[in-house]
Amino acid sequence: MAPPSSTSVPKNGDIARSERAVNIDVLVHATKLTVAKHENLEHYLRRLTHLTLTGDARKAVRRIENLHHCPNLRVLYLYDNDICAIEGLESTPLLTHVHLQNNRIRKLERLECLPLLEKLYAEGNSIARLEGLHGCCFLQELHLSNQQLASGALFSFDSQSLQAISRSLRILNVSNCNIVAAAPLVMLRSLEQLDLSKNGLSDLEDVFALLSSLPMLAELDLRMNPVTNTPKYREKAVAFSSPRLDKKDVDANQRRMMQSHMAHKFRKRQEAAEAANESADAAAASETRRALKHGAAVHSLRSMPIAPATGMSARSAKARCEREGLGVDGASCASSSSTTLVRASSSNNKHH
Repeated sequence: MAPPSSTSVPKNGDIARSERAVNIDVLVHATKLTVAKHENLEHYLRRLTHLTLTGDARKAVRRIENLHHCPNLRVLYLYDNDICAIEGLESTPLLTHVHLQNNRIRKLERLECLPLLEKLYAEGNSIARLEGLHGCCFLQELHLSNQQLASGALFSFDSQSLQAISRSLRILNVSNCNIVAAAPLVMLRSLEQLDLSKNGLSDLEDVFALLSSLPMLAELDLRMNPVTNTPKYREKAVAFSSPRLDKKDVDANQRRMMQSHMAHKFRKRQEAAEAANESADAAAASETRRALKHGAAVHSLRSMPIAPATGMSARSAKARCEREGLGVDGASCASSSSTTLVRASSSNNKHH
């Protein structure tokens, strides 16, 4: 069920409201529970399980205080106030639901005293980091959307807090929080609903990694993120996505078809890569063989003694070899004349 909230209350900083101090009189009027006949005030306050201390157009709570009179509280409504810090909850360890949306809170803190906390609503504050939840191992819902951050500030995640709530958290809403990386959320393997809309996510591969790490995810909202402008974004995301993506149902047949298509493309890329590797290996082997043959031929030619042909002096034979490309050491044989010289050398060797 969506948390109650007032839309007629002035936004933070718009109009100065007088302070509503949380005293015994305010506590008595913050519940619908009636006082029993002959019941004393202390006993009555100890029976309270729900308190509504919401702000209005004229007055707002600025400090959470005097809740030690109500140690059996289960649900606390403190939305639409001017609260700057989470405090004063140490004496209410049985709280399961806390509503702190639309305040001036800058940090999630002092919540380790609420070990039974199941739902925390803190939308519309100035919280820049998911933290302070290392003692809330039963937290099922966390609502942190629409944080009013300083210009250029990015929302971040504390790994210790994520680890603490990784098995219990089912719903996470961090819409419009200036998030540019969702990789830390892979730890929340029990998530069923995740709202990341209106953020700065731009890498589709990061989205795929997130989806593949959250096996229980039934609904994902990525609307109004740069990543949704990626060509064929929905077609690609459908292959990995939850049953509901961006507030639209995902057809199971479409998912299977896209998965088959992507698997086919992956196999084709693998085959092309293997063929390219084989071609490169074959070319390298051919070059090696050619180099070896060339080296052997050069070595053989260089080892041949060159003798002058009949009627030719040694000096003139050497000069002719140099002119016709055989080289000083007989490195090559580039003409028919040089071929004659080699044959002549071979013939003279036989006679000797």
